[in-house]
Amino acid sequence: MPLRSAGCFTCRKRKIRCDETRPHCKKCATHGVPCPGYRTEQRGGVEFKDQTLITVQRAKGQKTKKAAENCTIVQWPCPDSIDDFNNALILTNSIDSSNSSSPQAAGLPWLTSQWSMPVFPDPLLSPGVMRSGLYSSFMDIYLPKSPKVDQFGFFQLAASSQTDEPCLLEALDALSLVAVGSVQKDRKLLTESVVAYGRALRHLSKAVVAPNARSNDDLLAATTVLSSCALYEEIGQHAGGWGTHVTGCQQLIAARGPETLKSELAMSLYATTRYGALCFALIERRAPLMAMPRWREVAMRGHHVGDEASVLFYDAAIQVPGLLERHDELSMDEVTTETAGVVLGGVEKLLLECSHIEIALRDWFTDWQTHALLDPDPTNILPEGLLYSEQPIDFFPTFLSLVPDRTFPTAFTFPDFATAYLASLYWLSMYYLRSTIQPLHRLRHDLDRAWYPDSTTAVSEPEILDCISNLCRCIPYFAEPVSSSGGHIAIFLPMRTAAIYFTTHGLWQQAKWVGMVKNGVFTKGLAPPDVKGLDQVKRQGSDYGRKGAVRQDWRRAFWEINQLAK
Repeated sequence: MPLRSAGCFTCRKRKIRCDETRPHCKKCATHGVPCPGYRTEQRGGVEFKDQTLITVQRAKGQKTKKAAENCTIVQWPCPDSIDDFNNALILTNSIDSSNSSSPQAAGLPWLTSQWSMPVFPDPLLSPGVMRSGLYSSFMDIYLPKSPKVDQFGFFQLAASSQTDEPCLLEALDALSLVAVGSVQKDRKLLTESVVAYGRALRHLSKAVVAPNARSNDDLLAATTVLSSCALYEEIGQHAGGWGTHVTGCQQLIAARGPETLKSELAMSLYATTRYGALCFALIERRAPLMAMPRWREVAMRGHHVGDEASVLFYDAAIQVPGLLERHDELSMDEVTTETAGVVLGGVEKLLLECSHIEIALRDWFTDWQTHALLDPDPTNILPEGLLYSEQPIDFFPTFLSLVPDRTFPTAFTFPDFATAYLASLYWLSMYYLRSTIQPLHRLRHDLDRAWYPDSTTAVSEPEILDCISNLCRCIPYFAEPVSSSGGHIAIFLPMRTAAIYFTTHGLWQQAKWVGMVKNGVFTKGLAPPDVKGLDQVKRQGSDYGRKGAVRQDWRRAFWEINQLAK
């Protein structure tokens, strides 16, 4: 049986080789003929076809009249903008006829007067209108409803860019389809998101070896978008893992070099990659590319006015995973009388560097709070310019409806998502840093029994628990509608860190609470990433380093809290 051609309709009709550029074939443009688009890869699939000519013909002929006679009139709330109208067009054509036709079923945000919308048997939309509506729906679901969300800003830049790079278009399609399909519980959209993800990977594999790959911002954008796709269970089960994509982004940036990051999109992608790199490096306990001095300088020279707080924080925090890696390489098994002096010197040097990073982080947090008090943002909803405020758990109705457990009776509220995310990363970084200094103090004492840590630097268990508790008190804010799907993603690492800490310290009531969060909040497709190759999680105990550390499977930790949550 001959292979089915993937070319456009015109090239197949003319029996010439199609370059398969989306949404319009370049061969058709060269010959001055309109490109009608492509057949779908599977029956019933979603494909952005150029049907402009067909639409005009139908508008002028009898087909329009017949279609109008056969259309279904659906009552929708009145749209507030043209973007809302586009959302209605794309979403109504994705709703199965067996479903009830309601604003809630379609996920439309308007709650005003009713208007009638015809749903035609076949969509009569151009690729531009379809993508515009789909991307708009995706960003409404995905992006937090607050200003200054730098770590998600590149999505708007990428979606609004006038690009014809197939790997980026397919990646955006895949992420938009899986996000909208997960909320709508639409199996057709979910299935097509996996197909679009596969197409994006194929196009990306070809694009990275092209002559212009080194300076092509769209390739880096596509890789970043694909890493977000892997956070959805529908695609994550087929993908190589979120960590694989984060590593791929760093490799692409490393191959380009700092001097090639010039455009606004490139710098936004660099910042987004740095966010993912820090989280993955804390899990992996290994220094990321972004911790190298020349890459830290990129952030310093490329930040915008108003971004100083986040830039200074990341400059210190990005160095923490490297300290964890050096700690894990220590082992008392290799200490002999001859090598004790060398090991002691290495431990003292590592403790000194940990102290410098800790001071930098604490000073940054103090300056951040002081600046907010002395020069408050007029949009800050909290009194007196506070960065966060502790509130009763009843202040978070959506979270409480999903997780009725009151193990943590209070939680933090923030003026905006960016502040909440930065604060949670600060407590995460301090947890990893202080829980590493703690065993380093024990090792230093074992090497010299006459040495004891100073009372101002000694690490107590209540201090470590306080960092974990602060992380847990951030979670309700991230689960509220103002945080959207971006807030759910921000929960992943705090939830993972808390799960491992509570189960290893026998705090089962708190562990049960984490299990309820996992089972109650993540019901719309997003799921904690499966970090390939890191199933064995190192934790500090009575032993030291990678060779002597007590290891625990993080999947086991979540299995235990899932059992408790039932």
